[in-house]
Amino acid sequence: MPDAPTIRHIAAFLEAWAPPSSALSYDNVGLQVGDPDAAVRVALLGLDMTPELLDEAKELGAALIVTHHPLLFRPVRAVTTEAYVPNLVWQLAAENIALYSIHTNLDAASGGVSFALADQLSIEDAAFLQPAENGDTGFGAIGSLPAPVRLQAFLGVVAERLGAPALRYAGDPEALVRRVAVCGGSGANLIDEAAARGADAYVTADIKYHDFFDALDAKGRPRLALIDAGHYETEKGTESLLLKALAKQFPQTAWKQTRASTSPARTFIAPGR
Repeated sequence: MPDAPTIRHIAAFLEAWAPPSSALSYDNVGLQVGDPDAAVRVALLGLDMTPELLDEAKELGAALIVTHHPLLFRPVRAVTTEAYVPNLVWQLAAENIALYSIHTNLDAASGGVSFALADQLSIEDAAFLQPAENGDTGFGAIGSLPAPVRLQAFLGVVAERLGAPALRYAGDPEALVRRVAVCGGSGANLIDEAAARGADAYVTADIKYHDFFDALDAKGRPRLALIDAGHYETEKGTESLLLKALAKQFPQTAWKQTRASTSPARTFIAPGR
């Protein structure tokens, strides 16, 4: 291997951990912009590709940006400077900065996104919430807290550990929480799985209004506490996860985690509420 690894070397490592074949059918993962044989001496990690991330990469002299969410997700009919996604593609190419995305294949990987979330919340002995038939991949994670806590206290832990300004939840604030399921990003489809696996609480994001009713039993009582902590907040730990893995595997490269939030969403909390 040369003094600095190439993008091809880095991709091979990431894809051995999180095979593209394990990505969901609608997804678009892998190298999105750039030369696979380019050497990478400096690289930047972020959750989303944004103009601010591009400016940061230029400032650092980075040859590669690795994001969780793909920039090229829906078909692009033209690459011009007149729309958000095509403009970023144009600018990346013009600056000779490559972009690699590792999305639902990292969600499905052992030690992937949901396991990073479980670690943030001090969930022990985490295993896949919904394992695949081969057992090597799956979605979500489930484990136990070191000791039971009231839901009200657990909500405070979730908000503090994930940096969430507000949480949406359903459940009894006085109920005890010990067994906890998590899924980084959109995980409403695993509510029944979390309840069936005996979770006292399930932490995920993008829960719709009617999804909260799925946390209730036939008599309207909570089957488990359901907590929406935000898409960005439940996946932000992916940056640190990738930083640790890549810095260990490729110490020749200077790996940098973005200094800024890439989320376009803001939370307004009404005065006095």
